[in-house]
Amino acid sequence: MQEMASSSWKRRGSSFVWSPELLGPLIIEGDATPLRTVLGWLETGFPDSPPGDRQTILVGGLQTALEAMLPDVETAYAWLRANILRLCQECGDRWERVGLVFGMDGSGRLFTYNEADDLVYFGKGTDRSKLLPVTRGIWNGAATGNGAYKLMVEETKEVGGYHVQRVS
Repeated sequence: MQEMASSSWKRRGSSFVWSPELLGPLIIEGDATPLRTVLGWLETGFPDSPPGDRQTILVGGLQTALEAMLPDVETAYAWLRANILRLCQECGDRWERVGLVFGMDGSGRLFTYNEADDLVYFGKGTDRSKLLPVTRGIWNGAATGNGAYKLMVEETKEVGGYHVQRVS
């Protein structure tokens, strides 16, 4: 997985971000859109333009939803594939130059990057069978290889989130 220090993730593709340094400017720009609202777009249709006509849709509530489903990894994974993967695909098709950012409110320690399979896992503990392969659930095959990025916090050089440019 490549590293990204630029801000292009805010204007294209989809990301999940927990770093206050990366989320701060987005929070100052405007309110987060509730997860329930953006999921509703899948059923009722997308609005003509993103909320506030901004280039970034900041979504709140994904982490809470995932935590409520765990420790049932299979249910959480199926839900991600049925809802969030589809949302990322349709949002990218609808607004090519708009970034979809899921603001996570927990510690970066809840996210573990595994170099062996090039995936990010969500949850507590070290037993991968009990962790949610969040990048595969959200981004499918785009979760690995050249299209996936670690979002780096410039000041600390720590990972503050993950991003893909396009989900097909």
